[in-house]
Amino acid sequence: MISVNLLTSITQIDEHQWNEIVVPNRLICRHSYLRAVESSQINQCRYYYPIVVEDGQILAHACLYTITTELDSFARGALKRLITLIRRRWPNFMVLHSLECGTPVALGNTFSFRAGADRAKLMEALVNATESLAAKLGIHVLLFRDFQDEDAGWAEPLCTFGYSRIQNLPCARLNLRWKSFDEYLQAMRSEYRSKLLATTKKGQDTGVTLTEESDFAKYAPQLAQLWRQAYDHAQEYRREMLLEDFFRNVHLHLGPKTSIIAARKQEQLIGFLLLFLDDETLTTIFSGLDYSQSRETGVYFNMFYFAVDLAIQRGFKEIDFGITTLAPKLDLGAVAVPLFMYMKHRHPILNRIVPQIFARMTPPAPLQRRNVFKKE
Repeated sequence: MISVNLLTSITQIDEHQWNEIVVPNRLICRHSYLRAVESSQINQCRYYYPIVVEDGQILAHACLYTITTELDSFARGALKRLITLIRRRWPNFMVLHSLECGTPVALGNTFSFRAGADRAKLMEALVNATESLAAKLGIHVLLFRDFQDEDAGWAEPLCTFGYSRIQNLPCARLNLRWKSFDEYLQAMRSEYRSKLLATTKKGQDTGVTLTEESDFAKYAPQLAQLWRQAYDHAQEYRREMLLEDFFRNVHLHLGPKTSIIAARKQEQLIGFLLLFLDDETLTTIFSGLDYSQSRETGVYFNMFYFAVDLAIQRGFKEIDFGITTLAPKLDLGAVAVPLFMYMKHRHPILNRIVPQIFARMTPPAPLQRRNVFKKE
């Protein structure tokens, strides 16, 4: 008979035991990653780890966390002033308190199943445990994130438990089929190649240097400051607040599975990309920029060019560029991949309304496609 154990810290289970059922190329499900995130005090999240067990053997597990989201993050002008005024009387107006299954600082669901196990049965056990926890915590909104169309076969049964499928912002992915960066450039149509080379020259002419660095914990204060500038300029997504400890913990716990691309001008750090180096996928997790120098140097774009070159050299099969600033990533040949989530409000009437409001407040970007390469 199966049972569900609920941990309140990833440190309550041995790393080998946890990782035993995590499949390759799922870094965000691994013990080391979850420990790094849990240790970083992001948005005052609380973390929980339901584990399905039968006869002493782990069959499935996931990561849950509580988080508060201001649905008006991107409101401006009169609307923002109105919401601020209303909050003087009702502080929680348009503030969503939720229990989510996933991870607050990376895309992807955190379900892991033992090979050959009955996923439908295990999903039901995990959903029941999640809903019981939400009731105990007094949280009414539950969200399971992030899924792709290929996950629908095993994730869609969430709808039978009263969840609504809603769109997230799409992510940008580039399949790597070239043996060198030069081969990648030659495969491009001239207009895209010319744009890339012109931006590269702009960086070179303004004295920008780019390096990959694995020992980046010592730069945590600068990384946090540059990340905050990017956060303040965000136009599509803004929720998690990263502090210096996040960068230190990622370096400490992930080791060779992470690095940064550092952009410098006259030895001053003016930009970075935080990379996750999974088994087959290089993921650009976060970026930071000195916006006083970004336009004249083209540093943001040049860091992504460097990431493509690095990924090809290392033999990665794909790059995951994330969900924001889609246009320049599509210019690199990436394809927009739809992502979706499952949401539920525990009150039956509000369950008909809240998921629709949430979907309207976070509209997906259009799934554009560029004909970047000659053979497309």
